[in-house]
Amino acid sequence: MGLISGGEFFKILAFLCFVRLSQGRKHSATPDLPPLRKASSFSKIQHEAYDYIIVGGGTAGCPLAATLSKKYKVLLLERGGSPYGNRNISYLENFHICLTDESKNSPSQGFISTDGVINSRAKVLGGGTCINAGFYSRANRRFVKDAGWDEELVNQSYPWVEERIVYWPKIAPWQAALRDGLLEAGVSPYNGYTYDHLFGTKVGGTIFDEAGYRHTAADLLAAANPDNLRVLLHASVNKVIFKTRHG
Repeated sequence: MGLISGGEFFKILAFLCFVRLSQGRKHSATPDLPPLRKASSFSKIQHEAYDYIIVGGGTAGCPLAATLSKKYKVLLLERGGSPYGNRNISYLENFHICLTDESKNSPSQGFISTDGVINSRAKVLGGGTCINAGFYSRANRRFVKDAGWDEELVNQSYPWVEERIVYWPKIAPWQAALRDGLLEAGVSPYNGYTYDHLFGTKVGGTIFDEAGYRHTAADLLAAANPDNLRVLLHASVNKVIFKTRHG
């Protein structure tokens, strides 16, 4: 049996996600977010001083901005636009369209890695959570340890995300067959529904709700202090200048 190419694998993955039937068209209400302004309006905004400037409003940038804004003045810069109102981002059945859109205003940008793998990177507020397949799982404990992070604090942080944008999936027939096949092939034990990173087979979380509506990292900005957070879209950062004091 020959190996499939990166392009063929991508097509298969997109197809498997697409064949899952739509779970509904009920529109989920847009969360109560701080104002999302275009970068072109920045010169019209009263000049402010910021404690933190975050470049990139993606999967990490959005929760970081929301958290820091509780105590500090934060400026969040995102090179793309807003995910809200884009049906190709919001609805599960349009997942494949988002990845194949090569237009100027597309939320995704295709590229080929240095080792020849075809892939897509996000250019939209919410980052990869706007264009990926929506699977959610907690990090490997070894990864957390090797990164030098506070494991207790990391474990306290997971529920903050999960309560806002993570759901338990409804298992489709082909997914159940794949699960059973993994177990039959010896990928055990079966861990059931869990967010934890465990050996064996499990059913993880999803950022698509029961109606098939995607909840991205941008939703986490609803937890921010709106008085302390400024979000600018279509903002390209060309240079970062650090001013340090000596002595």
